Amino acid sequence: MMKHPVIIWILAVIVLGLTPSCAKNDSSEADHKEDTMILNASVSEQGSKTILGVPNNGVCEVLWKTGDRVSVNGILSDNAVTVEENGTKNVDFIINASTSAPYKVLYPGTTSENVISLPSTQNYVTGSFDAAAAASYGNAQKSGDNYSVQLNNFCGLIGFAVKGSVMLDRIEVKSLGSEKLHGNFTLAIDASGFTGAFSGGTAGTLVYDCDVALSNTDTYFYIAIPAQAYAAGIEALVYQADGAFMRLKFWGSGYTLASNKLVQFPSFTYAAGRTENLVSINDLTAENGGEPTATPPGISVAIYNVYQEESRETSGKTYMYLTNANVREALGTAIAGTGADIIGFNELDANFQNGGSYSLKTLAEAKGFTGYTWELDNPDDIKDEGWLSPSYKTYNNYANGFAYKTALFDIADYNYVWLSHTANNTYYDSRSSAYDKSGNPETTCVYAKFTHKVSGKQFYLFVTHMPTEKHTISEIESDDEDAVAARRLRVVNNLKYFTAAKAGSLPYVVVGDFNFGPYIDTKKTQIQPLYTAMTSGSFVNAYDEVNDSGNLSGFYVNYPGTQTGSNWGADYMKNLIYPQFRIDHIFLHDGSSQAISAQSYKTIRTTYDVDEDTWCPSDHFPVVSYITFD
Repeated sequence: MMKHPVIIWILAVIVLGLTPSCAKNDSSEADHKEDTMILNASVSEQGSKTILGVPNNGVCEVLWKTGDRVSVNGILSDNAVTVEENGTKNVDFIINASTSAPYKVLYPGTTSENVISLPSTQNYVTGSFDAAAAASYGNAQKSGDNYSVQLNNFCGLIGFAVKGSVMLDRIEVKSLGSEKLHGNFTLAIDASGFTGAFSGGTAGTLVYDCDVALSNTDTYFYIAIPAQAYAAGIEALVYQADGAFMRLKFWGSGYTLASNKLVQFPSFTYAAGRTENLVSINDLTAENGGEPTATPPGISVAIYNVYQEESRETSGKTYMYLTNANVREALGTAIAGTGADIIGFNELDANFQNGGSYSLKTLAEAKGFTGYTWELDNPDDIKDEGWLSPSYKTYNNYANGFAYKTALFDIADYNYVWLSHTANNTYYDSRSSAYDKSGNPETTCVYAKFTHKVSGKQFYLFVTHMPTEKHTISEIESDDEDAVAARRLRVVNNLKYFTAAKAGSLPYVVVGDFNFGPYIDTKKTQIQPLYTAMTSGSFVNAYDEVNDSGNLSGFYVNYPGTQTGSNWGADYMKNLIYPQFRIDHIFLHDGSSQAISAQSYKTIRTTYDVDEDTWCPSDHFPVVSYITFD
């Protein structure tokens, strides 16, 4: 492992001399009141308040700039730094108001006596940092007739230099220990003024907007963050204009950033798909796809059975059908609510497919779910042998598909197969007339090989829909439960047989409406044999893994169902308490090349109200899991 030095520059502090005006003995003070304070700000070098000067013996000074104002005890200075005063070391600020000890001084000036505000977005400044984040504070001390204060920087700086040949769009910074990076911070006060402690701030990501074209020489970036202890360090995602990004890690073992420090990290070459730990940078085997040096990379995966009829009346109403605008809006909201990097879909008909009358892509993008490639146009003419009646033979609309975040993944080997329900270890490729052989409307499996651009990790995704209880004419006429169970078990086994053969040494994720849960009964005393068959052979259900780790929300323990109940009435909670109605699943399977793990699980419970009844846009909820590559 190569070690690179971390350069720490000390930020010079600003010293203010505060002098109260007394008797007016000369014309220059004739207009000042007795309660007016003259604040003389003094620094030692030429420059601008938020422009970093050339380091001298480890000191990088920051000076005043045009427009700066200060405040004392929440009283703003009457004047601001002029163009002529920009970069000078002595500037007079005037406070036309009575003040009393303790004298609490803030920069930038504010009407609050103890609140500092940091923006949620900082902007790139060549060779410097954003003036909006150049906050400081201090307590003025009286000595004779003079007042002086040494301001403390509220933020420290992290700096790094990058080379490359791409256009950068932004940098998203977050603290891995949940420390706040922006928002309103309240400075603690005692009888002497500011104590140095603070609280508050807003949770979330700090965005550094850059729009900078890299070159073969170093481009320097400086980001201001509050001076505090970062228990688990900082992570920064450096985005290209096309959405691909490189992951940076700062201080993975923790670090306390002092208010007077600029920590300068080594220069590196930008490479989307690479993770670099900027305390000690690992040699990677390739610029793209090397092993990450810190937290395992992860993605969010979802599955959503979206079946909904275009138009049908129930008691003269169309609450649950696509002709109802509430249904379409809620459907788009539910999809967008997953926030998933990849989302599989079941029971697609021509309406939902690309260009359809109720295109899922259009509905989701209307709710801000943008930047995705939509692979929905798989065949939906799956043959039905007549499960409604012996005389009813048609082609159902039961296609499977998926959408994925274009900037995060490369895709290959995308296709589908038909899974047999009549023979073991049998499936038919997409070029055959296999639905005539499979004889069941719910046994296709869509698949794709993905490469995660950030980490280079590869995996397979399989999207399928398992059969319900009775579909063939003979099953309906004979009511042969054993035959039904045998057919469904064959489909499960064929799914496992196909996925293993296709994925090879790679890990894989299998998602879909499986039409079975882990139990047959409400009290969880009878195990569902199909679930047991599916989870044997190293398959892990995301729900079970998160639950076993103790990380499953109590809500999903109490309400595990994924069927909404809307098909059985307006009470969408009807099936949520029953474990046998947890029928939509995300299954994970390790590969010999690497393992994958589920870290979280949730369902998206979007509803809408009509005539005081609560409905859902489908009779299923979307299921979402965050998975990591280990």
